[in-house]
Amino acid sequence: MIVDPNGLARRMLADFDARTPGRMFAEPLELTAIDAYALQGEIAGLREQRGEPVIGYKVGCTSAAMQRQLGVGEPIFARVFDTGSFPAGAVLSHRCFANLAVEAELAVRLARDLPDPRTGVHELADAVESVFPVIELHHYVLSGARPSLAELVASGGMHAGFVLPDPEISAPPLAEIESLSLWIDGRRMGAAGGADLSSTVFQSLSWLARKLAEAGLTLARGQIVLTGSLLNLYPVGPGSTVVAAAAPAGRSSASVGP
Repeated sequence: MIVDPNGLARRMLADFDARTPGRMFAEPLELTAIDAYALQGEIAGLREQRGEPVIGYKVGCTSAAMQRQLGVGEPIFARVFDTGSFPAGAVLSHRCFANLAVEAELAVRLARDLPDPRTGVHELADAVESVFPVIELHHYVLSGARPSLAELVASGGMHAGFVLPDPEISAPPLAEIESLSLWIDGRRMGAAGGADLSSTVFQSLSWLARKLAEAGLTLARGQIVLTGSLLNLYPVGPGSTVVAAAAPAGRSSASVGP
């Protein structure tokens, strides 16, 4: 059990606000995954108290590529906040992030509550109001001597926000989504096929429902879930343009300023 989890949460949130996230993980610190999720929850509570509502969740480290890149062996989840939601075409200030890095992934908005963690694929499909590509933004900083599950979980999966599409269209059948691709400065950095995408969406929603149930939480109508990327994470600098595209589910775009 963490000693003084609220104190650690306040320290982590202060470092997050100063854009020096996770500095305490440079020190000797032993946290279990359970401790790390409890710490993430404490930080979320502090952010909600100051007026940052939780609007959904992200599932991270879903692919073998991302697990290799970050040195972990299982998925994670984290809260997402309304203050990290950016409109399509946003100009992002590079100085507001710590080593800004991006991913392309599919997100869903839920049409109804999902209180039962045993929900099957057909029920999950019926619960999806819309599906759309997003650009997930990260503070790409790991302070520990090596990547650890505890640091990733406590830091919210390095999550720093996401860029919505324009417009957010009603959900096409996931089987109709041909591919998801990430473009940086006009260069395609990678793409994932439709069958892999639909499988990732359903697996992520099912896994997330079960993990939230273990923490006494449930997925709710109107929440957004970022379902995880099958592609790598890419740092970007000032002057970059980023596009996440998923036909026929639309595209999300942003540019990076100073």
